[in-house]
Amino acid sequence: MRCIVFVFILSLTVIQACAQQGDIFQDVGDNIASPTSMWIDVATNRLYLVNSNSRVLYNWQQGNFQVLDITNPLAPTLIKSILTDSFSGEIYVDLAVLQAYVPNRFTADDQDTEDRLYTFNIDETAGADLLSFATSTLGRDSYAIACCYPANRAWITTSLNELQYIDILSADKAPSNLSLLATLDDGTTFSNSEVYHVVIRNNQAFLTRYYGGVFVIDLDEVGVAGAVPIDYYINDIPNPRGIAIDGDTLYVVGEGNEGGNWTRFVLILDVSTLTPLNTNTNTQKLDKDDDGLLQAFIEVEKSPQEVLLSTDYAFVTNLESDTVSVVDRAAMLNVANLAVGDQPFSMGLYTTAGGVDQYLYVGNLEDNTLSIIDIPSLTVVATYP
Repeated sequence: MRCIVFVFILSLTVIQACAQQGDIFQDVGDNIASPTSMWIDVATNRLYLVNSNSRVLYNWQQGNFQVLDITNPLAPTLIKSILTDSFSGEIYVDLAVLQAYVPNRFTADDQDTEDRLYTFNIDETAGADLLSFATSTLGRDSYAIACCYPANRAWITTSLNELQYIDILSADKAPSNLSLLATLDDGTTFSNSEVYHVVIRNNQAFLTRYYGGVFVIDLDEVGVAGAVPIDYYINDIPNPRGIAIDGDTLYVVGEGNEGGNWTRFVLILDVSTLTPLNTNTNTQKLDKDDDGLLQAFIEVEKSPQEVLLSTDYAFVTNLESDTVSVVDRAAMLNVANLAVGDQPFSMGLYTTAGGVDQYLYVGNLEDNTLSIIDIPSLTVVATYP
């Protein structure tokens, strides 16, 4: 994310925020500031929270990373917070090595082609070193992260027309790249393949493409000489954003022109037939309708962003409607649109020790709050802070 100049006119005085931000915006400190990602571990009652500070309510160059105690899930308490650059993305937590990994896309120079990966120490026996971090290099606008296939390999999206991958346990975490400038079986070759989200199922990755469509990649073929790892491209999905997968069922949210009408949607796709291809020389172009992938097209509200799956529901955050849509997975219907805070984006699922889905945490970008939804009753029961 590049530096943006915010211009304010106050008594006919023009102030450039990029030049004078220190005089205008307070430090983010330990505050919640545009929560973009979270990870919940119910075994230890911990909530790990990424605050990107993408809204100019605090020092726009700052974000933070936090660990909260959710022993009482309706009243989180902050254990520690540490300052980072702004515009951090998703989080992956590895409890085996007590580290958390967060791509970051803050760069002041729009000519830069590199951003960074934060690796945080989440070992609470480390004393003052809790949440200490190291950084390593990633490609520009690194945002989403999925792990791990094969073992210890994380996959990270960028705006460089490539998917990057790293060994998260290596010392330098040097990235390798998979070009996404695919050639389709109709002869089309992409000139732009910026990707947004990535999820993994077994040895396959599914990526939402910023300019439309979903890629399906055979991860076993990445880095193999002569192989074409991008097996499929589902072309008729306009402006896809969040994505989630459970078995053979893929959920994709987005908005765009569908059948001549502008719609906001969550798609439910059956991807059981999209098995890895071993001898392909190009990427198969698919149509979600004609190729029998579409199970349901479900309308949601304005500017859908992220999707999270519980046992019974698919939850979708609607940024401009300030709501969370609740999709009944069995019925494939939108059964509720729940009012939450201002500009909901990220989500996290809290389950009981017995494995029952109990609470949905929703990060509200503009409010700088978390809304906590009781899943059995589908009502907002708390707000933090």
